[in-house]
Amino acid sequence: MYAVIFIDLLSAMLLIGAFYLLWKERMHLFSLRPLIPAVAFLSLGRLCDVLSEHPNIHLSEYLHQSPGSVELVIAIFGNIADSFGIAFLIYGFIKIMKHEKIEEKHIQELEQMLPICSSCKKYRTSNGQWFPIEQYLMDSGAPKLSHGICPECAEIFRAEMLKI
Repeated sequence: MYAVIFIDLLSAMLLIGAFYLLWKERMHLFSLRPLIPAVAFLSLGRLCDVLSEHPNIHLSEYLHQSPGSVELVIAIFGNIADSFGIAFLIYGFIKIMKHEKIEEKHIQELEQMLPICSSCKKYRTSNGQWFPIEQYLMDSGAPKLSHGICPECAEIFRAEMLKI
């Protein structure tokens, strides 16, 4: 009898510990909300299993009902609680995975941004050095660059040359 109680307490402690570690890792309780009812339903299902299968506990005596019917109702209720607990666990993990996917996409978008000077068009590397944008294009595997003058810059250049 004491072994069953010890195992149940150990199971409850492991479940609470796992939930704490998951919360500590995520640090976002909103993404763990579906796991709270999952833990409650799974604990309720385990309690129903103990009540229906324990050799020294006979609820039918306390409820003045036939022994088979009370244990059957408790077992069915426990199975339903287990099913709901598993459904909430699956929903919670799907919600966590969606949240992580959104975070990864946001990080990827930030990593793809290139810090560039709005005046001289030099880019900044991850260690804080500034280089011409042409250097970035050559380092990133872009096609080789050739220089030319666009029509607007040619007009500006021509106007400046005529002033001299």
